Amino acid sequence: MKIVMHASSMIKFLSLFTIILIVIHSVILGIYYSIGDPDTFDFVRMFDLDMEQNVPTLFSSALFLISAFLFYLLSKSPKEKKQGSRSYWLGLSFVFTFLAFDESAKIHEHLGDFTERFVDATGYLYYPWVIIYGILVLLLGVFYLRFFWRMESKVFWSFMLAATIFLTGAMGFELLGAYESSIHSTDTILYSIYYTIEESLEMFGVVYLIHILLKLVAGKNIEIQI
Repeated sequence: MKIVMHASSMIKFLSLFTIILIVIHSVILGIYYSIGDPDTFDFVRMFDLDMEQNVPTLFSSALFLISAFLFYLLSKSPKEKKQGSRSYWLGLSFVFTFLAFDESAKIHEHLGDFTERFVDATGYLYYPWVIIYGILVLLLGVFYLRFFWRMESKVFWSFMLAATIFLTGAMGFELLGAYESSIHSTDTILYSIYYTIEESLEMFGVVYLIHILLKLVAGKNIEIQI
């Protein structure tokens, strides 16, 4: 069976949906901080980028799963099998499948609770899960550096840009938000700005990654046996 994907249409849809979520989140958050009794405005939870089990969480999980599926498709390319790259693509497919579940189940938060036993969870490390995930990202980067370095220069730097966008949000603004939360709690406008930028960069980073992967898949002779 040959899979046909219209890359440009998919990226436009995902980008537009991302922008719509951010706009709705920002508008609702503005109302949330404007009214006298924020607790009566529970509707914010449905579109708050920092909340669990809502529309943005479902969308983010879907983005990770789409990426995981595209990585899997690349592993099925005859050329990748011949070059011995199949296991690398499958590994990335597994990583992004895990991230999809993590986005919904918040596994990193449970790891953060465990990490608190060993570190002083204050300031920038108020959310200590970044320590474990930071180490894992470094190890993954070292392991995959040679694999990505063998790619065409344009493709390599595209992957690096996608990773930079995503990690700037997931790690960089997460640390800033952690510091603000540690000092002034999560009820401040500044904290809301930090996590809005954080989640926005994460989503746009993955959308850009999907764009890269769709272009790579389009150039491969991939067939799925069912």
